[in-house]
Amino acid sequence: MKRRNFIKSVGAVGASALLPSTWPTAYNMESMYKAANAAVDYNGAQIAAPAIMPQVINIFLYGGPSELSGNLSNIADIDLNSQNSYAAAFGDRILTFDDDGTGDNGFITPNGFWRGAGGLDMQFMVDQSYMSVYRTLMKRKDGTRSHRESILMSLKGSLDIENSAGVGTRIAATLYQNRASFEGTTTFADGTGVDMDNMILPFVSFEGDTRAFAPDPDFAVPLLLRGTTLSEDLEDPYTRQNNENAEALDAIVNKKLVDPAYAARYAKVISSNDLRQYLAQRIGNLQDASLANLPTISDPLDQAALGLADAVTPMSYPDNNRYSARIQAAVTLAVENPGSMYITVGGGLGGWDDHNNGIDNYPNRMNQLFDALKAAALHIKYSTGTTPGGLARTTDNIVINVFGDFGRRVNLNNSEGWDHGNNQNLWTIGGAGLVSAANAGAPRQLGKVVGRTLRVGTPGTNNQVTEPEPGSYEAEPMSIASTVYSYFGVQNPQIITADAERNPDGDPAIDETVPGEPRLF
Repeated sequence: MKRRNFIKSVGAVGASALLPSTWPTAYNMESMYKAANAAVDYNGAQIAAPAIMPQVINIFLYGGPSELSGNLSNIADIDLNSQNSYAAAFGDRILTFDDDGTGDNGFITPNGFWRGAGGLDMQFMVDQSYMSVYRTLMKRKDGTRSHRESILMSLKGSLDIENSAGVGTRIAATLYQNRASFEGTTTFADGTGVDMDNMILPFVSFEGDTRAFAPDPDFAVPLLLRGTTLSEDLEDPYTRQNNENAEALDAIVNKKLVDPAYAARYAKVISSNDLRQYLAQRIGNLQDASLANLPTISDPLDQAALGLADAVTPMSYPDNNRYSARIQAAVTLAVENPGSMYITVGGGLGGWDDHNNGIDNYPNRMNQLFDALKAAALHIKYSTGTTPGGLARTTDNIVINVFGDFGRRVNLNNSEGWDHGNNQNLWTIGGAGLVSAANAGAPRQLGKVVGRTLRVGTPGTNNQVTEPEPGSYEAEPMSIASTVYSYFGVQNPQIITADAERNPDGDPAIDETVPGEPRLF
């Protein structure tokens, strides 16, 4: 990647609240009631602090991708009942197995992935135990197929989409309100101790404003624990260094800062300026480290997957790929700054709303996405070494989660696309060292495909979808949020996804010890 500057945007995330009038109206009483029901009981979280702080990269596919790239297990039945033929649209090989590994005989990989739509890279990562796939992320508590509602449910981890905080904000609030459980117990991946008052870029968005960092109306997290925005180029258009009058501005500000009268009157401004300078220095250290080459790859299978001929040439992300820059930036931040605990990537990775013309667009996008994700998995694996501070670190605490608004129907419609559905895949990469309450304290398991599906709906109509087969493992989308909370040591994560009115029991973390399904061949 080219020389990059990290964008600092540690501005206020907090929101102002309107006081109700002296005589309450029906409207503001209802709003107050809903807000109270959505309040999170952070102090009720039971904490078993992890030894090493997790780092989560949340890649959200806005628009909601079809599940088919990761699940062709029902394709024969789907094609038989679809309004339009899959064989005619994608070729006969979409119905047959790739049993010799060349693609000549078919496009269905051993685990039922779609060769030609990211399936080869998915199969590689499952075979190498770099990734697991959960095929039955099914919305049952609220079956809405609206983009807005579905996006907010996922990014807030809550059925209450109007009054609740984002997942990143909930992590920050949980950590801060339970800081005594972490400080002195948990370290970052480079061995440094956790100090809630000295966090550097703990919560970062590579998509600008995101509801994942929506503020909590009942608790304002400290400034250093709020979401920060970075660009994929890691350049800071707001820094004073980009202003031709930077030196003069700094001289004026510094002169004011030493004036006792000014200091007494504007203490908060001075504190903010000191914080800006402190972060700028620390971000500069990360910027310098980001100039280093990507790691070399020692395993011949991994070399082949990236098209490398030896263990000397550094790896690279794929060129001419719309996803490479942003995903590489997110992974680089996680690797170089172990204190970055929750990183969101989404805007700019769309759109996945393939109501029409999915025949070409969808496979091409999936190929590019998983080519970049394969590089990300290997970037993480081979980046054990030293951080900008010169400390040794592990990287098996870094996990990448990939999912979207919802799934899509499996009927190929008359516009050569798919309309909204409720079942989708969760692709989860890395993080082999993470433990979860749902796993009874055991590390999460990789290298498997979990969940069985079947086609349902009237043949020859548009309303055909996949659903979890009876007896199959399944989870709600909010369970992804609960799983993330459990990585941070929350033993009862459902309490953080619960709200008294709509979801009083909350949602449990995903059980990552559930066995995978057998290969198709």
